[in-house]
Amino acid sequence: MRRLAFAAFGTLALAACGGGEQRDPVENTAEQLENAAEQSDPAAAPVLENAADQVREQNSTAPAQGALEAAGNAQAGTPPPQSNAQ
Repeated sequence: MRRLAFAAFGTLALAACGGGEQRDPVENTAEQLENAAEQSDPAAAPVLENAADQVREQNSTAPAQGALEAAGNAQAGTPPPQSNAQ
């Protein structure tokens, strides 16, 4: 789980540095999530793909923040943390 999250985070971090060309951060984040999904465990791939869709739909990189943890949890077979909101 940590390996997947670290690898995906590293991919996203490197993508954020750019390759010399100016790219839309939202589209870049979505593409990196899709790339991570292609290389990930079958249980984690749909989580990352859904996050990429949400990034595009919301035109925000915010959904990517929790996606890596959620993908790691899916791969490990652990349920997502429960909210204590009342």
